[in-house]
This record gives sequence, structure tokens and C-alpha cells, in this order.
Amino acid sequence: MEIRDKLFTEEQYIKQLAKYTTRIEKLNSMIEQSEKDGDEISPDLYGRLFDCRVYTIVTMYSMGENLESIKSNYILTINVLEKCWTPYGYYVQMLWLLSIGIMLEYDNNVIDKLRVLIDMKEVKDRVYDVLLNYRFPERKEMADCVFDAVPYRAILEVSDLAKTNKLQATKRLEKYLKREWYRGHSDCAWHDDHKYGIIHDGYWSFESGALVKVLGLDDSSLKGLPYYPYDMVHWSENKI
Repeated sequence: MEIRDKLFTEEQYIKQLAKYTTRIEKLNSMIEQSEKDGDEISPDLYGRLFDCRVYTIVTMYSMGENLESIKSNYILTINVLEKCWTPYGYYVQMLWLLSIGIMLEYDNNVIDKLRVLIDMKEVKDRVYDVLLNYRFPERKEMADCVFDAVPYRAILEVSDLAKTNKLQATKRLEKYLKREWYRGHSDCAWHDDHKYGIIHDGYWSFESGALVKVLGLDDSSLKGLPYYPYDMVHWSENKI
């Protein structure tokens, strides 16, 4: 097993996953007890469970787990997201799951759960639209903006360039990965967390990988770049 995000050691990732597993078991137990007692379960409780599940997926990818193992956690994570999602609280996490689902080629009925949540909230976001319309071409929504402009506004340029010049689109995506993606998340709780040695799930621009797949870009120049999930993009090829 080769670590993909080398900002943490294998031992640190293993300890972190153990903590997530313990929290998930505790939260599931609390939810089950509430269901037995007939108590209303707050979205906050589901939100805490979702955080543990989605960051488990990211941590597993960072530490080098095989993609089949990651896939087994995906459905459980979506099932929790359905109970707590808001575009304001979980925009980035929704983008991660949508992008991972595209790259790992989940069936449409799975991706459709994410589509329903996004469309129900009437979220205007080009990144969501490009990815969803790839799987659901009949949808035909295409916003001219992004929900979170920093750093995702760059995706507007990538998707527009891909219509006429895929090479330029790839170069724009490369600039996004090198100069804009990480800096653009400076307000996120996980930004720079590797410096403290306590918790670090990994830094990944999953949407960049999904866009390469959806827009039909040649990502050979992106291989090895920080934050780019190259092997996830090429999962189906490697599987064969």
C-alpha cells in the first residue's frame, strides 16, 4: 500500500481511521436508540455521522487503500447525507461525493440520490451541472455561476474552454491545481491541518478528476500533481 498523500504517515492515518470508526459506532448507537425510543433525530446528529463517514473515505484514499475498499463506504455515506444536507453546510462534501461517484462509475440510481438533493434545493452551480448532466443529459441545467466562487469560479473557464480547445482547458485546470485550489480553501477547517500532526484527512481536488473524465481531457500532464486524484480518474482502466 503506497501512501497517496504523504503529509501524514501510515501510522497516523491508521490511528485516525480508528477514531472515525469509534465515533461512527457511537453515533449509530445513539441514532438506533433514539429510533427505538421514538425520539426525533436532529439533523446535527446525522451531520456529525456524515462528517465521520465522508472523512473516512478521504483518509482511506490518502493512505493508499485500494479503490474497491473505498467504494464499499460510499453508499453508506450518501444515505447519511440525505438526512442532513444543505448547500451552505456541505457544498464541498457534496462536490467530493459527486466527483468520486463519477470517477468510480457508480450506477445512475446512486448518483441520482445526489441529483435529487441538489435539484430540490435549486442550487445554481456550474460544477454540479457539468457533472450531473454528464450522467443525466436530459437534465440540461447549466448555470452561469458557481455557488462558491473561491476557488471554483475557475471551473467556469475550464468547462467553457473544453468546448473548443481541450488542450487549453487542461492547461487552465493545471493552473487551478497548482495555484488556486489549495489557497482557495484557506477558510476551511482542514486547511493546513497537516502542520499540527493531530488530524489530516488529505488534500484532494476530486472535482478536477471528475471534470477530466466528463470533459474528455488528456490528463497526462496532471499526473503527479499535488491534489490531483489520477488513479481514481483511471480506475476503470486499471481495473480491466
